[in-house]
Amino acid sequence: MARFKQTFKVSASLSEVWQLHDDPKALIELTPPPVQVKILEMDRPLKAGANLRFRLGLGPFGVVWHAIYDEFEPYKPGIAQCHFVDREVSGPFHKWTHRHTFDDLGDGSATVTDDAQFELIGGSFGGIVTALVAWPAIAFMFLFRRFKTRRMLAQGWQA
Repeated sequence: MARFKQTFKVSASLSEVWQLHDDPKALIELTPPPVQVKILEMDRPLKAGANLRFRLGLGPFGVVWHAIYDEFEPYKPGIAQCHFVDREVSGPFHKWTHRHTFDDLGDGSATVTDDAQFELIGGSFGGIVTALVAWPAIAFMFLFRRFKTRRMLAQGWQA
């Protein structure tokens, strides 16, 4: 299975970082153009076992992605780390698991860690396709998300 992992610092409190990532609607802003996201269904409040269905589209073409939250440890005052894990139930990947971890640095800033493990298609040929096609696309998407997360937090994202 392929893996993309990044950790980056943001100039925002852990509470602010959590508020941004606790809102699945932020996914719309965090997805690089020209891909468009439309939330079709989401369980609220988010918690372990919650479902999220959304459409990823490029013009008239698209795919519905159904994810479930396998783990969900929300932000609580006085706690230095929170996280959640989403896993694809159905969608564009053969397998997809994404762990989001947020750590308080104690100085009004925090870190965001994205740890995604994925296979575009299964099997040994799938490993080659995943490495050549999916990994570069996922790396680009997460680099965009790093840029956009910092920008949204600097502009005072409100859920």
